[in-house]
Amino acid sequence: MFVRTLVRGVVLWILSPAMGHAAVWLQAGESVMEQGDFLLHPGIQLGLGFEDGIRYRLDFTGRRFGSFLETTTMVSRDEILKIFPWPELTARYGVTIMDAYTAYDPPAGPKESVHDINVGLSLGVGYTIWSQDKWRVNAEWNSQLYAAGFAFLFLTTARKSIFSLGAEVAL
Repeated sequence: MFVRTLVRGVVLWILSPAMGHAAVWLQAGESVMEQGDFLLHPGIQLGLGFEDGIRYRLDFTGRRFGSFLETTTMVSRDEILKIFPWPELTARYGVTIMDAYTAYDPPAGPKESVHDINVGLSLGVGYTIWSQDKWRVNAEWNSQLYAAGFAFLFLTTARKSIFSLGAEVAL
């Protein structure tokens, strides 16, 4: 009974009209990730943003094919770079940490797995498609650049591009 009342209260609070300036907002959406192979992998994007323009974002995609499991998880911290005169169009820059996990589980034999963790640069452009009270729908393109091991000495980088469509709600 208490949980049901609490859930109803939170839903009513979220749906209530927005105050003048929201200090915190939540973001969730679907995305497709391109990982340098020109194939689009479906994923999800979750975010937590603050009034000063700083946002923490989680991007996840994964796939299973045969005995292989491949997942990519990225956690980013970015902030708004004010270069456009239109409030609907935003640019972002920041830092990102990636965990690329690959596992091989053959029917006969031992399971093998590897985590590849890397730190990189996050750059993005977003556009607010629709805005009403404290709700917004955004389309974004975020790109992450990572040094490719010791090959960064030769200016070789790994990249991930994420195209997302998501909704935000101000709390």
